[in-house]
Amino acid sequence: MRLLARVSFALLFAVGLCASACGGAGPAPRVPEPPPDGGAVVGPKGDAGVAARPTGNVTIRSFDEAKKLLVRLYVERSPRRDVYCDCPFSLEPGRGLRVDLAACGYTSAGHATRAERIEWEHAVPAAKFGRTFAAWREGDPRCVDGRGRPYHGRTCARLASPEFSRMEADLHNLFPAVGEVNGLRGDLPMGLAEARAPASAKREARVLRFGACKSRVEGMVFQPRAEVRGDLARAYAYMDAAYPEREILDEAHRALFAAWDREDPPDAWERERNRLIEELQGNTNPFVAQGDAIR
Repeated sequence: MRLLARVSFALLFAVGLCASACGGAGPAPRVPEPPPDGGAVVGPKGDAGVAARPTGNVTIRSFDEAKKLLVRLYVERSPRRDVYCDCPFSLEPGRGLRVDLAACGYTSAGHATRAERIEWEHAVPAAKFGRTFAAWREGDPRCVDGRGRPYHGRTCARLASPEFSRMEADLHNLFPAVGEVNGLRGDLPMGLAEARAPASAKREARVLRFGACKSRVEGMVFQPRAEVRGDLARAYAYMDAAYPEREILDEAHRALFAAWDREDPPDAWERERNRLIEELQGNTNPFVAQGDAIR
């Protein structure tokens, strides 16, 4: 793994597109630090044919910083399509990233204003790994509001745990999504809705569809469209391997995501996205870059 980002790309991203649309220029990407635990890093497969465990994000310190980098990455280098509905989006001065809903046949499920904007979706929900941090579950002595009342949850985890903040900001786990879909998915697990619920439960389950969008919510499952299931599976596998103490994948999801990985292998844009993130963040997703199979 190269720990230093290429200078040309870092300089390009250090220049802000516009303060109003992008929330300011934002800091230049930091030089990655060595893994704090001295653990293995991503690299070529060893003699035994098994890739080293990936090291997670040690470069980007906050979700706000990550969002500014992602705006520039997607505006300047990507096809500008959201992950769940394949809706095109563009940067509008003073309004941020706006979605062309008509172009993708999107129909709102009731939150039309939120549907018009792009939000940065955590493939592995922040709550999934956040609840493994004591500050999220129980609070921390530093987590006290202006009235002296203690609090916990995501805001406390950000304040009390640099590790949580780096996980929340890991670019390999972040994708552009229609804001309404991001909100309604919440922290629901990904899966195949038909396989998760018995027939009797399916009749009563909440089903949320979004017009021509191929992703949907059914009951307590979020089913992404087939064209990106492999991308999302590889993001999950990366997070599980990079942060093993957080136990992100159970065996059922590991098997499901292994199937998605086989059915939807990395395409040209996913490989390019991985390369650009490596330049910004200093590490790669081996399930994309090296074709490591999810096991």
